[in-house]
Amino acid sequence: MVLFPASVQGSGGAGRVNPAPPSVGPVDFPGAALDLQDPQVVIDLFRRACQANLDQARRRGATVHLPQCHKLLMTGDLHDHSLNFQRICKLAALHLSSNRHLVLHEIVHGPNHVNGCDISIRTLAQIAALKLQYPDQVHLLQANHELAQLGGGGISKDGVDVVAAFNRGVQFIYSDHADEVTQALSAFIRSLLLAVRCPNGIFCSHSVPSPHALKRFDHTVLDRIPTDEDLAPKGSAYDMVWGRNHTDKVADEVARQWGVEYFVMGHQPAEMGYEIKTHRMLVLACDHSHGMVLPISTSKSYDMDAMVRQLVPLVSVVL
Repeated sequence: MVLFPASVQGSGGAGRVNPAPPSVGPVDFPGAALDLQDPQVVIDLFRRACQANLDQARRRGATVHLPQCHKLLMTGDLHDHSLNFQRICKLAALHLSSNRHLVLHEIVHGPNHVNGCDISIRTLAQIAALKLQYPDQVHLLQANHELAQLGGGGISKDGVDVVAAFNRGVQFIYSDHADEVTQALSAFIRSLLLAVRCPNGIFCSHSVPSPHALKRFDHTVLDRIPTDEDLAPKGSAYDMVWGRNHTDKVADEVARQWGVEYFVMGHQPAEMGYEIKTHRMLVLACDHSHGMVLPISTSKSYDMDAMVRQLVPLVSVVL
C-alpha cells in the first residue's frame, strides 16, 4: 500500500527507493507568492497561524488526536534545511486528500547565516503559510529551539548564541518593525502543540521528559493550553521538549501514563536520519543530507522494525 504517493516511496527498509515511483505533479511551495520581507505580511501570517493552531480540529489542550484511517508523515528536526522542507512538502502531498497529515517541529536556528544573522524566521513564516493553507492537516509541535527563542536564550551551537543570531536576523530583515514581528512570532510559538496522538498507539512529540524531571512532571500538561509557567524552565512543557537520556524504564513509565505504544520524536542527534533510542522510541532528523521521515497509517499497527522499514530518505525525493 502506498501511503504517500509522491516522487518516492520507501521499499523494504530505510534507504531503499522504488526505481519508478509514482508522481503527484507540481506542488506549490508555501508562501511562494508572499513577500516575506514585508513585516506586515509576516506579522499577519504569524497572527493568523497562531489562531489556526488554537482553533485546530481535534485539538484538545496541547494535543491533536487523529482518527482512524488517516495518513501521517512524521518528520524530525528541520533547523532551516530549506531543501528538505521542499522535499517534505512534496512527499506529504496534502492537496491530495484532507485525510493526509504532516507533523513539523524544530524549524529555526539553521547553520546558514548572513553576516552573523540567522534568517530562519523566513522558513518559519513559510510554515505558518502552510498551516493556513491546510489548517487541520499541518500539526506544529513545540520544540526546545523555538521555546528558547520565546524565552530569550539558553542555546549555543558551535560557540554561537543562536537566539541572539536569530534576533539579529529579525532586526536585519524587518528593521523598525522587528519588535512587532517578534511579538507576533512569540504568540505563534506559545500556540504550538506538544503532541499528536494516533489511535494505533503512536505518539509524536519533539521529546518526552528526562528521567530526572519525571518526579515533577505534570502529565496533564497535554490536556491544556500550556501556560507561561509550563513553558518556563522546570515547567512541564519545557521539561517535555528538553528531555534526553531516556531509558527503557522511563519509556515504559511514560507509555503507561499516556496509553502509548511507541514514541516518534526528534531533539537528539541521528546522523543517519534515525536512531532507535529505547525499545519504544524512534528519533528522526531532517536537518542534513541523511534526513528521514516516517509515513504511517493511523489505523495500522506497527512495531519498531515495521516503522524502520517505512522510513523514507529525503534525498530520494525528486523535486
